[in-house]
Amino acid sequence: METIISGNVIQSVREQFWYVTEDSSGTPRIFFDNAAGSLVLKQAHAAIERYSRVSSYGGGLFPDSLVVDDLVEQARASVAMLINAKSPKQIFTGESTTAVLRRLAEALLASLPDRSRIITSAADHNANIDPWRRTAAELGQKQFDVQVMRFDPATGTVDLNHLEPLADEPVRLVAVSHASNALGAENPIREIRELLDRKSPEALLIVDGVHFIPHGPVDVQAMGADAYVFSSYKIFAQRGLSFACVGDRIARLPHYKLAPAPDSPPESWELGFRNPADFAPIIEVVNYLAWLGNECFPAPSTGAVRDQQQLVKLGQVAIRQYENSLVRAVLDGMDNTPGLRASDSARASLAHYNTIDEAREFLEAINRIANEARSHS
Repeated sequence: METIISGNVIQSVREQFWYVTEDSSGTPRIFFDNAAGSLVLKQAHAAIERYSRVSSYGGGLFPDSLVVDDLVEQARASVAMLINAKSPKQIFTGESTTAVLRRLAEALLASLPDRSRIITSAADHNANIDPWRRTAAELGQKQFDVQVMRFDPATGTVDLNHLEPLADEPVRLVAVSHASNALGAENPIREIRELLDRKSPEALLIVDGVHFIPHGPVDVQAMGADAYVFSSYKIFAQRGLSFACVGDRIARLPHYKLAPAPDSPPESWELGFRNPADFAPIIEVVNYLAWLGNECFPAPSTGAVRDQQQLVKLGQVAIRQYENSLVRAVLDGMDNTPGLRASDSARASLAHYNTIDEAREFLEAINRIANEARSHS
């Protein structure tokens, strides 16, 4: 099977990640648990080690403090490039996507009118459901109409036909995942935005990008999201840091902050300071995606110059194309396994450092399990 990431490129990709072929104890394995968290890029891990030796937390005038300030600004710029945000000033951080969504819920719901409608999705992770439900219940001085948008079992995506009548006034906020954590299906975020613009243009659109961010191109400006949130550990880095891109309609809303904190974003949205070293990996992740884009889509002519953002986008495109071929191979193989059916959720999730040979080995294991089940039936 010929794919966009093939031959020497896939081998080079695998060499750049920890524990591709074995776990931390040295036991051989195939890693198909990527939806729970990706493998770690070696240069991302090395960047943490490098910057963890710096003791300053920024904000000063001495050299190490300036190093940290520059690191944080580079990380914001890298995230803005990764998701095509309008400005690095739109990027703020938190300890996790769950924590950031709770932070947004507290600020946004306090600013919404009484009896506003809030829409979540039945296809979402609880991280993008519970913050809105719980915060709505806790704001006792207001009443909210919290509705749940159905998903289409045939496609695994949210049901726009169900959203259509829900999106009338007084809907003021829709929270939805870019991709389902259980099914992997990509939701039609741009279509949701267009529907809201027709029926409730004031409605805010909050997107949980955790389960899409390692799998393809993200363009927050094109999709029309008012907020887009994801965590580092889902995109080849470590736990402990998440990023949120907030648009102008959210950035200017009143929100809790410490008195000494700046009045303007992104710092005004951040409660305390994160571990400085945790900012370093996302820079290396973006550099890696640019490398991958250049490897998979060489410049058309000698001397052609492409900027890093173009290369990052090409790297994301390469990942998407390659992963689609892997998933198709697995699905076709399962379709050809006699007697196999899905009675409950058993999630096998792939990433671009997985190979077609690993997919075949997975299918062989599925066939063995199915054969054993048939022999005992």
